[in-house]
Amino acid sequence: MKNIVGFRPSNPNFYRIALIHKSASIISPDGSIVNNERLEFLGDAILDAIIAEYLFAKFPNKNEGFLTKLRSNIVNGENLSILSEKINLTKLIISNINSSKYSKHLYEDVFEAFIGAIFLDKGYETTKKFIINKIIKQHVDINHLAETDNNFKSKLVEWSQKDKKSICFDTILDGSSINSNNTLFVSHIKIEDEILGEGFGSSKKEAEQNAAKKTLQNIGV
Repeated sequence: MKNIVGFRPSNPNFYRIALIHKSASIISPDGSIVNNERLEFLGDAILDAIIAEYLFAKFPNKNEGFLTKLRSNIVNGENLSILSEKINLTKLIISNINSSKYSKHLYEDVFEAFIGAIFLDKGYETTKKFIINKIIKQHVDINHLAETDNNFKSKLVEWSQKDKKSICFDTILDGSSINSNNTLFVSHIKIEDEILGEGFGSSKKEAEQNAAKKTLQNIGV
């Protein structure tokens, strides 16, 4: 753990809990359920705050829209799952889920939970140093993300309108997730009644964005 965070944890238990997905929840002696969901909630909020503060200072002349879009590009699920892999958190996850289509969401969740663990263990300033020095400066290309438009659904709709193509988003709860510990939506995109893209996500919005991204790749846009 020290190799990942760059310091010796004061309370290693926070980090252990951060790695436990709800599918592998532990029942503690007092009957409470132990997994990383609460830490994930905390880490999500802390990560948003630190990224917002960092971007506010780095881009003093940019407006709110630019800052919001850039923060969204940094903390979106796909990017967080990649960051989780880059710092080797994914090798430590404790989970009872085997399906590969859930892996991205597991990686995203554990990254946020890990941020929550650092915050509880060392406080805001140490968490900020970790995110800036160990994550942003080493693994995030800010300038590239600033120029990247990740609204794939909007791009696809614009393309369909320009080329006068009919488009339909069919997004439902994925059947295989109904009895699992992970809620997952699946979206299929039809263009001229032909399915050209499929995407999964923990929300309908995410599933549709992923499906739109795949569709854009398939049609060469």
